[in-house]
Amino acid sequence: MNVKEYISSGIVESYVLGLVTETEQQEFEAACAQYPEIAEAKQAFELSLESTLMQDAVPPPVHLKSLIKESVFTGGPDNIHSEETIEEDRKIKRLNTWKWLAAASFILLAGSLIWGISVNNKYNQVKGLAQQNTNLQEQLNQKDAQLAQIRSEAATLQNPDVKMASLKGTPVSPASFVTVYWDTTSKDVYLMVNNLPKPASDKQYQLWALFNGKPVDLGMLQMSEEKMIPMIKMKGVQHAQAFAITLEPKGGSQNPTMEQMYVVGKL
Repeated sequence: MNVKEYISSGIVESYVLGLVTETEQQEFEAACAQYPEIAEAKQAFELSLESTLMQDAVPPPVHLKSLIKESVFTGGPDNIHSEETIEEDRKIKRLNTWKWLAAASFILLAGSLIWGISVNNKYNQVKGLAQQNTNLQEQLNQKDAQLAQIRSEAATLQNPDVKMASLKGTPVSPASFVTVYWDTTSKDVYLMVNNLPKPASDKQYQLWALFNGKPVDLGMLQMSEEKMIPMIKMKGVQHAQAFAITLEPKGGSQNPTMEQMYVVGKL
């Protein structure tokens, strides 16, 4: 049992004010016997309630004490039970009863407000934790997808049917370097960017396969916000003797711009 939550639920106030069911009464008394904190909360509420009521209590009439003593020791005067005295006693009882009810209502209202605030705070905490869990799950899914991609690429590169071509930089960009993997069975082409300068916003790199001196378009290289994607799958090709990358207008060209060839390499 979460003792703090149980106490803050309002059960202590309801029990003391006699508003619980018989089952709740038995459960509460058992909880008091088992958990000292609950018993202490019950005692503290009883003392607080008694203090509150005593502050607003109406003192009995001054003559009432003497009338009671006279009634006890001497049988009392005839007017001890006079209609005036009885009516006054009734007014006092009614007034005290209303004060009890008002105090009880106030305490129940305060307890309800505290409980409502507690529940709302816990709901917000649970909601925040749920959002954090969703974000973590999304990140985990992304990592799993990346891991699966890496494993797939690794398996592809280890395939003996895959040939590799190292595309080295030309005089246009001597430091550039790209690696191409061509699966001679499936005809799939994979490209790993080792080093390529980021192109202007209106330019885009295009991969070509060269066979018998003729270029074959293998697609455009996509750029991320910061750098080239490390390894991507390009268009497949049936035959290839070499590969090259040129810098073309965004969207690509039908034929390569030879003076803008950045890397080239044979199988």
